[in-house]
Amino acid sequence: MSISQAKYLTNLPQVAYTAQAVQANEAEAARLAGSTLSALMQRAGAALFDYVSRLSLSGPILILTGKGNNGGDGYVLARLCNQAGMAVEVLALFDPSQLQGDAQQAYQAYLDGGGVISNAVQMQSTPALIVDAVFGSGFRGQLPDKVAEVFRQLASCSAHRLAVDIPSGVNGSTSEVARDAFVADVTMTFIALKQGLLSGSAKHHAGQVYLAELGVGQEFAQLVSASCHYLSGEALLAKRPVRAADAYKNRCGHVLLIGGGPGMAGAIRLAGEACLRAGAGLVSVATHPDNQAMVLQGRYELMVHGVANADALQPLLEKADIIVIGPGLGQSPWARALFDAVRQCTQGVVVDADGLNLLAGQPGQWQNAVLTPHWGEAKRLCAGIETDPETSNRFGMSNALAQYYQACVVLKGPGTLVQQAQRLNINRSGCAAMASAGMGDVLSGIIAALLAQGLSKFDAAMLAVYIHGLAAEKAAHDGAHGLLASDLFVHIRGIIG
Repeated sequence: MSISQAKYLTNLPQVAYTAQAVQANEAEAARLAGSTLSALMQRAGAALFDYVSRLSLSGPILILTGKGNNGGDGYVLARLCNQAGMAVEVLALFDPSQLQGDAQQAYQAYLDGGGVISNAVQMQSTPALIVDAVFGSGFRGQLPDKVAEVFRQLASCSAHRLAVDIPSGVNGSTSEVARDAFVADVTMTFIALKQGLLSGSAKHHAGQVYLAELGVGQEFAQLVSASCHYLSGEALLAKRPVRAADAYKNRCGHVLLIGGGPGMAGAIRLAGEACLRAGAGLVSVATHPDNQAMVLQGRYELMVHGVANADALQPLLEKADIIVIGPGLGQSPWARALFDAVRQCTQGVVVDADGLNLLAGQPGQWQNAVLTPHWGEAKRLCAGIETDPETSNRFGMSNALAQYYQACVVLKGPGTLVQQAQRLNINRSGCAAMASAGMGDVLSGIIAALLAQGLSKFDAAMLAVYIHGLAAEKAAHDGAHGLLASDLFVHIRGIIG
């Protein structure tokens, strides 16, 4: 078999699957393609070698192997590297006698080619590449102590790191990450894209993800329905609202943003300006009377109202097409009264920050809402409902919230999840520079602006999350540290077009 048969994709597909679905259907996909699991293992090893051979390595390769087919892939890679004259050491983290079937044959072929096995790190020089071929699609729970100890030993090594299929310690279906899990620079995953690599802390551990379909990608897609989408930037930006030549402000939507309790004017100001920058025609802000002048200062396009109570809010609610509740709102009696008034509204509502905390205190369906929790807020929202997902399962959490509240849910974080009913998309944009105060407030304003311009809740949330992350990426070109939420405004405007 030539290496060209094992090409891998760097431009990832727009759908993803659970790791269990891939594991359960790979044999049938191979059969439909006129192939075998043994042939797939050889192709996987060849795809890995194809990647490794393109690296400019200045030292030896350390391959960590396990007792299953993931280890078998590692042994195929080791044999190919040996044949190419590369310096290779294989560290077996489980006794090779536990290998079975194709993996055992791959191990024997490596030995027959002159390969050597170690059971402890013995390299005379620092490895230039560390390959993790220990656990694959079936991993759950915590790493065995011996594996965790080796990973800790190697953590300070400056080597390039390649994970085979899924980094050991990462759950390829739920994005749960075990303590001391392998942190890869590149993960080469096989047959189909696994959703668990794309969200939460798992995204950091996976690094750059490549896909080798091993010649059975089409057959697998015919067998199994994708569990979620992973839409490209091009697909999402195609959903941007188009402004007609004769458009005027009243046709571009009127958004009312409610928040800014005493001493918390900044959050609602950020949300309001983001709403303007994302194209809403009219933007009103209802805030505590103490904050009215502060919110208005320097952004006179906002219509800012000091609202002392729910009765004063009512005329503003009646004029709005879309409502945002929560940024800087607080949880005082004043905040609760405004929140309760919004709960009675029929317009689309974006619920963020303290709006989510108030909702957690009285959980119930909110079908016209877009909920935008980060992980801590999501746990609070789930605490009061019967469905109690596993505490670190992002996909379980997203689904529990979407089903119970009957809302569109934006579970924020790396690889933000956007879910409504059974529709689920994993966001591709964003960067670590977004760990900065006010970012969530900006996102809530963008979502509301897109809703006001006619997008559905699901499309508005997906597009807003992508624009938000892309704007942060552009702003972070000037430096990842010290990025302000307001630095995104000029880029939001440019992306919206």
